[in-house]
Amino acid sequence: MKEHLRAEGASDENSGQAGIGERTQRASDPATQVDRLCAEIRDRARQLAERARVLGSPDSGVARHARARLLEVDAETIADLAEDLLRVGAGLAASGSSFDPLGAESSADPERRPRILIAEDDTEEREALEAGLEADYEVASVVDGNQALASARLGVPDLVMLDLRLPGLDGLGVLDALRADMATSEVPVILLSGQADDATRVRALDLGAADFIQKPISLGELRARMERTLRHTRRQTHLRALAQTDVLTGLANLRAFRERLDDEVRRALRYGTALTCIMADMDHLKPVNDAFGHGAGDRAIAAVADVLRSQLRATDLGARYGGDEFVLLLPHTGAADGRILAERLCARLAGTELPIGDRKVSVRTSFGVAELEPGDGEDGGAGLLRRADEALYAAKRSGRGRVEVQAEQPKA
Repeated sequence: MKEHLRAEGASDENSGQAGIGERTQRASDPATQVDRLCAEIRDRARQLAERARVLGSPDSGVARHARARLLEVDAETIADLAEDLLRVGAGLAASGSSFDPLGAESSADPERRPRILIAEDDTEEREALEAGLEADYEVASVVDGNQALASARLGVPDLVMLDLRLPGLDGLGVLDALRADMATSEVPVILLSGQADDATRVRALDLGAADFIQKPISLGELRARMERTLRHTRRQTHLRALAQTDVLTGLANLRAFRERLDDEVRRALRYGTALTCIMADMDHLKPVNDAFGHGAGDRAIAAVADVLRSQLRATDLGARYGGDEFVLLLPHTGAADGRILAERLCARLAGTELPIGDRKVSVRTSFGVAELEPGDGEDGGAGLLRRADEALYAAKRSGRGRVEVQAEQPKA
């Protein structure tokens, strides 16, 4: 394999550069043409998937069924990507924003090299992979499946390459464990094997492998497949972020908040940790809209979001709940500490004035704080939100520009 890895790199890399040029040219086409092409890709991929299902009926034979299943998985993946592009593009068009399909790549830090984790027990092959990739990637290597899993959890890599037959935990076992862990569930995995039947390849794809490469392989082809996988992952991450982000404020949108709320409630109830929710509502946005227009109101909403974001920890979540309402989710935080944060935010916003024309506009905001209660069930997120909302409106009734905390519930 060592000789194959060191051969034919230049021609493959040149063809990869040509492909990038073609994609860039397509990305510069008008948005309507992009929509049309995405719709066509989606429709053709769906037709291909249906054809694969027909050809791969269980009575067609094991080998033919496995090959058809591989084709079906690929076609459905392409169709789903096209559907995601159409959905996100439509949402951004409705909000007046522009969409750059290559935004994920252009926004990446050009100075940082992708981190690659290689799990290969054959010394010669492992050293050949290291030598062929270390010029352009940060390469770490291990010799068995258990080490690969521990290393990926310790420092999440950008890409994992696994030999199928590893000592200890084999490649499929490592892949399954990575997908089951929230921290590594999205890391792309490429499986390498000198011998693998179609059923094994299908199993790998079903578990979420990004690619399955048959040994021996040239260095040029390996690098091309790696770059394709990394580009695909960056785009998926970018699309997912767009689909979960409020365009005006850059905070999470309501859909993303509700998904995170459910996860955090389950985690807090399972481990007995605290979870606090803060609801916030701007006090006088309507007069701003009436006097200066909705553009000024949008600037005021964005200014409040910036202040909220500046005080959040990496584990916290800030979201736009709707209009001029916001919600903050604070894991491992009780109501007392939540109140301290809310009062700090309230004071900062009370002292902030947004210049609009020759006027200065207040962005004072009211806050309500509530903590998840031990007696809440799995749907305790709804109760947590309700209590935070009640505390918020208590702050509104008490004169606005202040913080109120939920009344403590009587203990059973």
